[in-house]
Amino acid sequence: MNYYKKENKTDYETYIQTEELLTLQKPEQDLSCQDELTFQTIHQIAELHFKLMIQYMHIAHNHMTNGEVEAATEQIRRVNMHLDHLPNVFDMVKVISPNDYHTIRLALGQGSGQDSPGFNEVLRLGPTLWEPFERILQKNNLTPLAIQQQPESYPRLFHLMQALIRFDENFQSFRHQHLQLVRRMIGLHTNSLKGIPAQMLEKGVKYEFFPKLWESICELTDWTGSSYNTKPLDKN
Repeated sequence: MNYYKKENKTDYETYIQTEELLTLQKPEQDLSCQDELTFQTIHQIAELHFKLMIQYMHIAHNHMTNGEVEAATEQIRRVNMHLDHLPNVFDMVKVISPNDYHTIRLALGQGSGQDSPGFNEVLRLGPTLWEPFERILQKNNLTPLAIQQQPESYPRLFHLMQALIRFDENFQSFRHQHLQLVRRMIGLHTNSLKGIPAQMLEKGVKYEFFPKLWESICELTDWTGSSYNTKPLDKN
């Protein structure tokens, strides 16, 4: 029964376009196995998450270009909300058995998660947020380390920097979670459908959008340690 096909649609159904949305998956009779609907729907949900993240990243870039620090921070926080949620979305793929997963993969032809347009656009856009942030720092004669040393003196910039670091961290964590999903479903000592070793995904997990922000944390640790003149604890 096609419950989403109605002659008289509600305003909600018309606005959300539920009929069109719910026909974007394979019909029951064409599924390679029952869980192909799970696989396809979950990946479509992920693409919608990426679509929103991409919009927020563009808006954040514009805000930073205009020196609107708080507004940029809010947009990056939105990106992080989606990255907090995405691992749970992909966790639902784990209900599929590895054997059924291979059946679905054969139905993909030469398709691969590496071809996700949303993921690849986030991957491309991530590093572009550094330039407008760096211009803000330069305009204020600041460095990431200076903000780390005195966050109370630069709260607006500190919160933006923290949001960017969290974005980078969350995206790395998401890639690691995806690597674990690949490991669970197809293994790492094999080739993907395109002949690319799945182990290549391990390199991506270590990729950083904002290496200078991570370096500032190391610099803070070195600066703090050198200023402490620490002594052993008195055990008496």
